[in-house]
This record gives sequence, C-alpha cells and structure tokens, in this order.
Amino acid sequence: MNPPEVVIVLKTWQGRSREIAEKRLEGLAKTVTSLEENLIYPNLSWQLADDGSDEWYMEAALDILGDRPWTWSNSEADGDVGRNLNCGLRAAFSRAEIVLNWSDDIQLVHPMDITPYVNLLRCDLSVGYVQTRPIHPSLCTSLVERHGREWLVLKKWSANAFLIVTSLTLMHKRAWDFYGPYPEGLRIDIMQEEMAWRYRRFENGLHMVVPKELVNTSRVHYGGDSTWDWQLRESPEWYRYRSYSARKQHE
Repeated sequence: MNPPEVVIVLKTWQGRSREIAEKRLEGLAKTVTSLEENLIYPNLSWQLADDGSDEWYMEAALDILGDRPWTWSNSEADGDVGRNLNCGLRAAFSRAEIVLNWSDDIQLVHPMDITPYVNLLRCDLSVGYVQTRPIHPSLCTSLVERHGREWLVLKKWSANAFLIVTSLTLMHKRAWDFYGPYPEGLRIDIMQEEMAWRYRRFENGLHMVVPKELVNTSRVHYGGDSTWDWQLRESPEWYRYRSYSARKQHE
C-alpha cells in the first residue's frame, strides 16, 4: 500500500518591486531544490500558494516546479498571509489529510525523514501539528514517548506568538477543523498571537509536538543570508532553564 500523500504548501509572493520579485524567484528555486534533495518521504506533491502576484511571477514560479506534481492557488490578497494560507490549505486538504507548511525563502540544508512524523499524525488523534524545527526557547514542553520515539509536547499555557504554525510545520486536517482557518486581514505577528490564543484556550485540544532529535539542531537556512542561530547556539540545558523561568513568570 502506498503511503498517504503529503502536500507541501509553499507560500510565495512577488513583493513590492520587480527587483524583490526576481530575488524571491531565486530563493524559491533554491528552496524547491533543497526540499527535493533533502526532504525524505515517498509520496510528496506541491501546492504553490501565491499571495496575489502578477501573472509573469506566477508563470515563472510554476516553471520552477516544472514536472513535479503541483497545483496552485492565488489568494489575490497582496500581502495577507492568513488569507494566502487559507487558500493554499483548502486546496491541499481537498486531496490529502496531511500538509507541510513551508515558505519560499527557507531552504532545507540537511536530510530530514518525515515518515515517522507523518505516522504519528496518522496514529495519534491527540496530535494536530508536528514542528520540523525546535520550539522557540520561550515555550515550555513536556517529554513523552510515542511509537518508539521521544517527542516534546508544547504546554498549552505557554503558547505565544512564537508558536509559529505558519511554516516548517506538518499539519493534519483535524487541526484545521478543530482550530479553524487562519485569521485574515492581520499582520503576521498579530495573526500568530491569535493562533496561539486558540491553542491556549483548549487545554484538551489537539497538541503540537517537536521530535526530540530536532531540539538542538539546525536543518534550515532562512532568507538567503541568515540562519536560525539560536538552534545552534543554545544547549538543551539552556532550553530547560528558559522553560523554568517562563513557568515561574506564569505562576
């Protein structure tokens, strides 16, 4: 039996100038190549979620995807990340139960096998999201074992804007159904805080987890000129210290 399809929902937008658009296309090409080379899973397809770009940009972006299995959506929102995500996710969830949210300027620079993450989402009905990068140090977690692997489960009360469920996150359709579409018409930071509030609100709601092996690693390169330095710099002990500090502030 073939494994279930996972759709990479790849967000893109041309920006405010031709120069920015051309740089974004360069980044998009690098991102697509990096995912094809380093993302390990046998049944992937692509959903290009465009945020209202001109026709020439969309044609160039689709040329980059080439013969890969793809569909595309255009939110015509001109910078509304929430609306763009919703358009892309609706299209992706119409054909698959699990998606991988990604952005056009984030490159996967080391191999990552998402098969066990997909299996967890399929088998554990209490989990809605698997982040494929470490949870931000300001967020608190608990350690659990599921299906022979260790996972960090995000504690509900600690969720804040750094929850970041808009990129580098595997998401099951049941999370979309439970927490609802992304807020539209908001700045991305306010939108992320709204999603964090929804996550906090339901103590028994679906959980977000991070594979323990990703806690102190850096697998992505962001924006072409920077990396997630804190993933490399901080030790697991520092994570525990920050979690304790955050917990004391909450209490």
